[in-house]
Amino acid sequence: MRAWSLLLLVALLALGSQLPAATGRRKGEKLGGCPPDDEPCLQSVLDQCMDDSQCPSRMKCCSRACYRQCVRMVSVKPGSCPKDALRCLSPIQHLCRTDTDCRGSRRCCPGACGRDCRNPVRG
Repeated sequence: MRAWSLLLLVALLALGSQLPAATGRRKGEKLGGCPPDDEPCLQSVLDQCMDDSQCPSRMKCCSRACYRQCVRMVSVKPGSCPKDALRCLSPIQHLCRTDTDCRGSRRCCPGACGRDCRNPVRG
């Protein structure tokens, strides 16, 4: 019985170490997403973080213009944003800022002329 318990413990530890890979996240990556980054890169700034483990709780290491910084994470709905191959000829206009601005399972996705609410794709 003792050997069986030890084998079960080893199996659970092995599965736990594979959890980030099974969920599509890198080791140390926190749940949640980065807020949109609309700022232009005006000057090169040193990265303030390399990954989420270097940020306090409720913060995530995100790209900002041309560097990485710890910022407050935002809620992200399941699925991926569809790709948009169109080019915009009019000024950029955002109809949403984050997924929480969109109804139901729709996500706030970048499009040719700005972010808008779209149905996510699996993947």
